[in-house]
Amino acid sequence: MSQDEFQQQLKVAYENERDLVTKQCGDGAKFDSVNNATKTFYQRLDDTIKGASMHVSEGVDCRQGCSYCCYFRVDVSANEVFTLADYVQSTFDKNDLDNLLQKATDNKKKISMLSQAKRVVTNIACPLLDEEGSCTVYEARPSMCRKIHSTDVQACKASYDTPEEANIKNAEHPVLSAITMTMLTAARDGFSAKGMDPEVYDLNEVLIDALEDGKYKKRWLNGKKAFPS
Repeated sequence: MSQDEFQQQLKVAYENERDLVTKQCGDGAKFDSVNNATKTFYQRLDDTIKGASMHVSEGVDCRQGCSYCCYFRVDVSANEVFTLADYVQSTFDKNDLDNLLQKATDNKKKISMLSQAKRVVTNIACPLLDEEGSCTVYEARPSMCRKIHSTDVQACKASYDTPEEANIKNAEHPVLSAITMTMLTAARDGFSAKGMDPEVYDLNEVLIDALEDGKYKKRWLNGKKAFPS
C-alpha cells in the first residue's frame, strides 16, 4: 500500500469513528449515553489495536506488570475521566478508594510544584498502579493508555531511567501509532461535536476532582469546561 493510499484510509477511518461517536453520545447531556459511547469506543480501539498488532513485524513487547510507561503524563478528555471515576466508585472498596485518593492527592501536590518543562521529564507513578505494577482499572483505562505500545522494552527502560534524555528512540510502531492516534482524535472530535468539553487534561491533576466533587461532572454535562486550568 502506498503512503497516499494509507493516508486516505486513515481519513475514512477518522470520519467513520467521529460520526459514530457523535451518534452514540445522544444529546450529550446524559452521563449514561456518554459513558456508553466512551466504553464502546474503547472496545473498538482495543479490537483495532489487536488486529493491527498481528501485522507488526517487530512484535509488541508489552507484558502485564511492565509499567515503565505508567510514569508518564497521561492526557485524558473529560469523558474519559468521568468514565474512569464511575468505574472506581462502583468497584473499589473503601480502603482501596482511600489509598487511591491519598496517592492522587500526593501526585497533584508534586505536580503543582513543577514547571511544565520539568513535569515532562519527571517520573510520577500513576496512582492507579498496584504494588506489582499492574493497572487496577485496566478495563476502564483511558485511551492513551490503550494506545501506547512498544516494540522494544529496553527503550522503555531507558526512558524511565533517564526521563530527561530526549534522544531515546520512539519504540512505537509508526503504522500502529498512526492508526490509533487517528481513532483517538476522531473520538475526541466526535464528543466535541456534541458540545462537550474538548480540553485535554493531565489525569494526575483531575482524577481526584472527578472522584470527590460532583460539581465538575455537572459542569461538564452542561457543556462547560469540566475542570479549571
